[in-house]
Amino acid sequence: MPAPDQVLVSMSPGETRLALMAADEVVELVVDRGGLATGDAVLGRVVGVNRALDAAFIDIGEARPGFLPGAGKLSEGTAVAVQVAAAARPDKGAALRRAADQPETPAGKPPRRLGGLSPLARLLAGMPALPSVLADDAATLAALRAEFPQAVLDRDCFERLGAAEALDLALDPLVPLADGGRLIIETTAAATVIDIDSGGGAPLAANLAAVPAIARQLRLRAIAGHLLVDAIPLRRRQVLGQVVGALREAVAADPTPTHVMGVTPLGMIELMRERRRPSLAEVMLDPPACRPNPETLALAALRAVLRHADRRPAARPILAAAPAVIAALGRLGAALAETEGRLGRRLELRADPAMERFEVMEG
Repeated sequence: MPAPDQVLVSMSPGETRLALMAADEVVELVVDRGGLATGDAVLGRVVGVNRALDAAFIDIGEARPGFLPGAGKLSEGTAVAVQVAAAARPDKGAALRRAADQPETPAGKPPRRLGGLSPLARLLAGMPALPSVLADDAATLAALRAEFPQAVLDRDCFERLGAAEALDLALDPLVPLADGGRLIIETTAAATVIDIDSGGGAPLAANLAAVPAIARQLRLRAIAGHLLVDAIPLRRRQVLGQVVGALREAVAADPTPTHVMGVTPLGMIELMRERRRPSLAEVMLDPPACRPNPETLALAALRAVLRHADRRPAARPILAAAPAVIAALGRLGAALAETEGRLGRRLELRADPAMERFEVMEG
């Protein structure tokens, strides 16, 4: 795979979208809404202790407390500096460890972040050569240049260079393959299962043709944890070893450690991929329907309002949206306030039960 040579940055109220490019192809996508990421340090407060597990539950400012093994002498109400070992999931709080060089202390007003990298810095960490940085938002360019002076403004880069389309496709459970087959990607609380559909092709050839697409989708979608690949059945189990070997080779280029464990007794290929951040589906979709969640639609609506204001600065935009989207904007008060600050006026919101998404109108 060619080395990454470009990163596209789309910063808008409440959300940062990043696309890492290599030879004009999107290889990695990040959608960050300000949550804690792996490696971030936080001053938290103990809200529960389980002596049987020797573990503590720590308020770190997220919806669910984080889980800290090794509670020791911690007690409820104690402030403690921790580091995120694995980011939170929709159904599970973050996994924590004691922060290095951050001793237990009752000082400060927890929870508060002690340190961590920006989403872009996390994405680019460890790269031998820094790719060029294109940003689509003039209002946030100055802040971006403080960290990455080479960043340049390109207002429609996310759409023009294919990142917006790639993000939409990365939320679809069906992935068409060039040979007429497809992948079907389904994630449960326990594991992600990737089914290979041959489309009528020869089984071994279809399995091998699916391997590069599987490796690409794991990285694009930030799929992590326990994975099972349901390959097309082969007459001889030994032949499946060719597919296992090809998959090991394909995931070797992934900067996130990915291990192909082998074949289960039922003939499925088993993998483990380290969890660095929530997957795109966890951030953007409502299970099990795999539709954009209200927060995703609300933040997209704010982007649409600002684009409308850029095109027609004298107009007074009105945002009409489904009631669930309007309710999500109420929960995203900081993003709505930032949007109104950039507009220089209050944004009128209209809940329309007949709508499924949103529409920007003028008053």
